[in-house]
Amino acid sequence: MKTDAFSWQSTAFALALFGCLVPAVALAGDDPPFDFSDDFYRENGIAPESIVNRVNGADGVSVFDITSDPDRRNIRVIETTGGYEASGKFLYYNVFGMVMPGTFTDDAAGQAARELADMSRAFIFPKAGEGNPLSPAPGNRRQDNIFDTRHGYFSNNPLGLWILTFVSYTDAAFNTPDGQDELAKLASRHGLDLDETPIIRTVSELENLQEKGFVEFRTRAEDGSEGFPWVI
Repeated sequence: MKTDAFSWQSTAFALALFGCLVPAVALAGDDPPFDFSDDFYRENGIAPESIVNRVNGADGVSVFDITSDPDRRNIRVIETTGGYEASGKFLYYNVFGMVMPGTFTDDAAGQAARELADMSRAFIFPKAGEGNPLSPAPGNRRQDNIFDTRHGYFSNNPLGLWILTFVSYTDAAFNTPDGQDELAKLASRHGLDLDETPIIRTVSELENLQEKGFVEFRTRAEDGSEGFPWVI
């Protein structure tokens, strides 16, 4: 449902230009994005042979290259995607593979990796009324992802493990005065997404909307029956 509250195309354009001046945060660090070595995966609770769609150098998103880092292997990812970190700054990230329940090793390291992955949320925004509401496919997104980096991403999450968390607006966001007011504030701040609903940029904005009942968070079944629940 569209209302007059979403008539800020000019403001959105200006904000987008201003946003381009904000410093970026690269989740992969400053080094080239080489895949992790098998030993480093195992040390951190992941069975490398069980990673789904692990980059391999011949998949169109990675190439063979040489690294001197003993914790990496000679596969460099060439596909980079943009999104937002917890406070709304731009970041760039690489996907190394997907994780199913059996990808975590059956030991203390695997248990720690599972706990870390479950607390590290990658928020994904499926388009309303189109396709699978639990699909992370790029063509099914109305805006870029937000990553909850508040738990010490660089120091505490060496593999970059994330649980997919899908965000949808509720009917109350569009059909109540309070909901329309909240969306109007967001639209004036960040502009509109591909669904012509407000762009959300920070984790605090997301949590505020959830607390007020204007968005809901969903994750895939942790047994993997709805597809991979986690990503690297």
